[in-house]
Amino acid sequence: MSATSSVFNFRHENGRRYHAYAEGQYPVPNDETEMDRLDLQHHAFRLTLDGKLYRAPIPENIQHVLDVGCGTGIWSIEFADEHPSARVLGTDLSPIQPAQVPPNCEFLIDDCEQEWIFHNQFDFIHTRAMVAAIKDWNRFFDQAYANLKPGGYLECQELVFPIRCMDPGVTAENSPLMRWSSLFLEAAKKIGIDGAGPRTLTPKLRDSGFVDINLKTYKWPVGKWAKGAKFKLLGRFVFEDLMDWLPSSSLKLFTAILGWSRDEVEVFLSECRAEAKRKDRHFYGEV
Repeated sequence: MSATSSVFNFRHENGRRYHAYAEGQYPVPNDETEMDRLDLQHHAFRLTLDGKLYRAPIPENIQHVLDVGCGTGIWSIEFADEHPSARVLGTDLSPIQPAQVPPNCEFLIDDCEQEWIFHNQFDFIHTRAMVAAIKDWNRFFDQAYANLKPGGYLECQELVFPIRCMDPGVTAENSPLMRWSSLFLEAAKKIGIDGAGPRTLTPKLRDSGFVDINLKTYKWPVGKWAKGAKFKLLGRFVFEDLMDWLPSSSLKLFTAILGWSRDEVEVFLSECRAEAKRKDRHFYGEV
């Protein structure tokens, strides 16, 4: 079988579709539902940054840009449109990017957990929502550093577990959503994924040689409870994102790792969805 056909030879489990290249590396589907979720999440990230795609102080006429774990390619495409000077390369395990892209944008099927073999050094490397994809952040940062030109920037926009709640007394004992969050962390840990890992990236970046490290934390409300038009819209995006992320992240992990039946997972997730809709619960994620 050729390498090209094998990357499209997707696996199907629990009614969802998963990547075939480097099979098992990433425990989340790559089907239409997941692609829609990723595009929605992209708008949540842009809204968080007041319409911007990045925070790094890169020049307007940036040249060589790498988007690691590009998903549907939406960030790569929009960055390429906004920066005609740039050559943008997006990499991912799944070939789910569109065929029609700007002339200065291209995609490559690649596993960022393996050795990076690029012919160019980059001025800017971008990653987003890789918390469930990267098992060895130290190695990832070493490779990013080695593939950046001197003075280049790496920007990681990350979601962090566990989910938080503003309301006192809401714990995993009395909240399905908080219990889901701790179960996700437990299952992910068993396959080498640290869901809370992005909270401690600064020393790892420093160990790899990075300097001028800048960390900024944002709150993502789940639902429309936060004040202000921006946060109400963001909360709507985050709520929809979470509704799709619950089955995307849990079906494979909870059945294969925690030994739940598919029916048990579905019943539990319906309890989580019901709680997320409650007006008296104020959940948020950290980015």
